[in-house]
Order: sequence, then C-alpha cells, then structure tokens
Amino acid sequence: MSCILLCVDILFVCDETYDIADLYDRIVTNSPTSTIPGEKPIIQRIEVPLTFDAEFFQKLQDEVEILESLQVGEQKALVGEISALSNDMTALAKPSRFRKTDLYRWRELFEIYLQAMVFFSTHELDHGSRNSGSAAKQLQWFQSEIMRRGIISSFKLPASRQAFERFVNINITLLRNLKFQEINQTAISKILKKFDKRTHLGAQSKFPKLIGSAITMSEDMAKAVCSQLSQELIKKVPQLDDYMCPICFTIAWRPVRMACKHILCISCAVTLQRKRQRFCPLCRGDVILKADADNIDSEVENFIEKYFPKEAREKRIAVETERGKEQFGESYKHPSEQRCVVM
Repeated sequence: MSCILLCVDILFVCDETYDIADLYDRIVTNSPTSTIPGEKPIIQRIEVPLTFDAEFFQKLQDEVEILESLQVGEQKALVGEISALSNDMTALAKPSRFRKTDLYRWRELFEIYLQAMVFFSTHELDHGSRNSGSAAKQLQWFQSEIMRRGIISSFKLPASRQAFERFVNINITLLRNLKFQEINQTAISKILKKFDKRTHLGAQSKFPKLIGSAITMSEDMAKAVCSQLSQELIKKVPQLDDYMCPICFTIAWRPVRMACKHILCISCAVTLQRKRQRFCPLCRGDVILKADADNIDSEVENFIEKYFPKEAREKRIAVETERGKEQFGESYKHPSEQRCVVM
C-alpha cells in the first residue's frame, strides 16, 4: 500500500476529491492554536493512504501479460502458415526442362516485395521498423505493382495463384496484429497518464516496463515473422543479386572462386590477369594472378545454370561474342544472332 503526502493543490484518494482548502480547515480545527497573535495555526503533516493503487497496477500488468500470450499465439500461427507455404513453394518454383514452372515469376514477385520493404526500411531517411500506417501503404504499393506488371495473370500453375493469396494474407494478418498492438500501446499510455493526472504518483516514469512491453511486443512480432518469411519462403527462390559478379554486375557465369573466397565471373577474372593486377578488388588480397582453371567453382556453376538459365545463356553469348571479335574482328557475330538461310 502506498501513501501520498499533502504537497499538492488537489489530492485524490480513491474516487474522492479533496480541495486543499478543505483539508487546511480540517487541520486547523484539529491542530493546537498558536500562542502568537496574528500567526496562522501550525500545519501538521498528514498521510492519506491509496488503498487500491497496488490492485490497479496488478490488474494492468495482468492485462499486458494477456496481450503477450495472445501475441505468442498469433505469431505461432503465422510461423506455421509460412512453413506450410514454404513447402508448397518448393514445387512451384522448381526449375523444369519443359518450362512448366513459375520460377521467374516468383523471383520477380519477391524482388518487388523486397523493394517494398513493407515492415522494415533500410533507407537512410526512414530506416528501422515501420508503423502500421506506413506498412499499409507499402503493402498496397506492392499489390498495385504486382497487378500493373501482370504477374498473377502470367502464372502457369494454378497453385501459384493460391499461393500468392496465402502470401498476401500472411502480410495482412501481420499488419492487423501490428495495428492491434499499437492501439494497446496507446491505451496503456493513456491509462497511466490519466492515473498520474489524478494521483501525481508519476506512474509513467516509475513503471516504464508496462509501456515498454507494449512497444516491444509489436516490434518483436514483426521482426520474428519477417525473419521467418526471409529464411523459409523468399530464399526458396534464389535472387539474381546474390549471384552477380561484383565487377561487371552481371551473372557470375563460370564463377571463379579466388583464394580469398570472393567469386568473380571468368570474363572479369581473365581481364584482371591480362592487366597483371594482383589484388582482389574487394579485399585487396594478393590472389588474382594465382587463380587458374582449378578455381572454377563447379557447384556454384551448376546452381547458376539450373536456377538462372536465361541469364547464364545471355552471359555465355556475350563472352563468346567478345572472344570472337578478338579473334575475327568487329564484324563477328555469334551463331545465335545469325539467321538460317535456305540455299
């Protein structure tokens, strides 16, 4: 049980309000009178107990704990849905010889989603987690961009349309939970503010855990679910940016893994060796001139050929065309660019 000292103009005890003048009159009546003429009576110190303050904070803490348990349940449901969708995505984005796959469409879709940065931003001006309002705008932009590019209508597999709807629903559910937590955060802050206004106990400063837990609940949930989306779902479809040569910024066809573990495309590696440049352009390690045919990473090469067949073919044609021009002159054209002529 707490008590409050008579040091404010208005004192609240439970639901009753006492003006300082009334209390002063009571004290004067019950206090010994002064012996000096004209002097005001001596004011005694009194303590007024607040009987229900402990009950108030306990009840508020219980409500916060209920919100935390509710969040855990919602988060568990979302993670389960992401795992289920991830298993289905393995078949939908699997490379196929007969082009019966939506690999490139899902890659473009996830690329747009990463650009949208719905719940978290990496931009310098607005980096960090987004509130529900900003997240809703980014999610709307993502859906609009998908429709503008006609990705949904170009799906070859009917199951891909269903998977897209499930993916959007996951984001909408997370957005609703984020909004719900923000409303609760505002409500707790207002409750403590009103309590402070009535009692002058400084609850907002003395009980920051109540406010802090409401703030971190929404952020923790968004981080956990977004991390699950990235690890289990988006990575099911390899992104081109992860397999680009850091020098020419095209696909690392015939990837050459240097002794420093950095990967360059074979064209850039040969160009650096011809220029007698010794140092890696990324870490400045003395590795370029030491690389040979054994440094070609066959495992990464097979992966690129499997998941990026169009980009690998374009890069191969570009490299072969460049070599042909070096041998036969600028008029050389790659066989893929020549048309068949019937004689």
